[in-house]
Amino acid sequence: MNFKLTIITLCSLMVTGYAFAHHSFAPYDIRNPIEITGVTEDFVYRRPHPMLTFLDDENVEWEIEVPLRFWDQAGIAQDAIKPGDELIVLGWPARDGSPEMAMSGFELNGTYYNVHEEVGQRSGNEAADAIERGESVESVLERYSESE
Repeated sequence: MNFKLTIITLCSLMVTGYAFAHHSFAPYDIRNPIEITGVTEDFVYRRPHPMLTFLDDENVEWEIEVPLRFWDQAGIAQDAIKPGDELIVLGWPARDGSPEMAMSGFELNGTYYNVHEEVGQRSGNEAADAIERGESVESVLERYSESE
């Protein structure tokens, strides 16, 4: 009986560890948010993470992970972003320098949508919190670039 309980406990711990690692922001530099401007190439709304393929103003193609839970909680339509849409995307870049990021928000047609407030709160990221309070993306980035 103890052997079965030990096996069940170990399996449960392994699954928990995988779930935690899957939702980790370790690949992203959450202390240094960036803003990119460009055009949507593709947006696929799917579980567990929608993906945005985005061509920035310097013709770099970005793969941007979108947080589904916050997207849904914010009440943003699944088809809100369409190919050809011009966007400003704010998020956390990949630590390895690859053109990948985790989205914290985006601006479309003059409206800013916050889609990842939890990371800002958990990480102490004041930029995400300032934008949530209604501060413009430009002013937040300007303030942080001046403080460095």
